[in-house]
Amino acid sequence: MEIAQGGELFDFIALSGNFDEPTARYYFKQFIEGLKYCHDKGVAHRDLKTENILLDHEYNLKIADFGFAGPIEGRDGKGYLKTELGTHNYIAPEIHLS
Repeated sequence: MEIAQGGELFDFIALSGNFDEPTARYYFKQFIEGLKYCHDKGVAHRDLKTENILLDHEYNLKIADFGFAGPIEGRDGKGYLKTELGTHNYIAPEIHLS
């Protein structure tokens, strides 16, 4: 496992402030590529938040904390993961309604 010398994306944003558009695009592209890789491998992260996105020594994104991860096809193979997981402040509103 690598060391994330750049720390959490959450702290980086808190210290640096809002990103300009080129910086936001740079990080968004890295995030989407990482998420696509996970999905291509059949893994749903299930707890994505800025605290679980780390930065290496060159400030490249690293998706971390796969403790809640599960198979994209669901545990029963029907395509649904039913257990409510994650940090409540980050959970989509429609999840709270169910």
